[in-house]
Amino acid sequence: MRSPMDLFVRRPETAIARNKRDKLRQQNIKEACNKKAVRRVHRYIARWFYQARIPSIPVKLKNFQDMLWAVGSFGPNLFALRYHTLRIPLLNEELEYTKELLKGHKE
Repeated sequence: MRSPMDLFVRRPETAIARNKRDKLRQQNIKEACNKKAVRRVHRYIARWFYQARIPSIPVKLKNFQDMLWAVGSFGPNLFALRYHTLRIPLLNEELEYTKELLKGHKE
């Protein structure tokens, strides 16, 4: 069920598909002028990796880019993920998703 507020929030899947399709494109004026802002955001991401002691290898994963696109397409009002939500409901959802992926291979 969609509400009127859904008109103001973009779906991450749509944004990800559009960005993949437009992979080879010319840099726009906003990107060219915001090099300092991009550098600042990259520093925050790097600082998070360093403080969490996460190796830099996850940056090479396709899902890392998908995560950034999803967060960016949601906008500035995305609240932080809670520890409990990450550990229980989202982990269970990912487990069910993985089981669905494996169903075809098991048959």
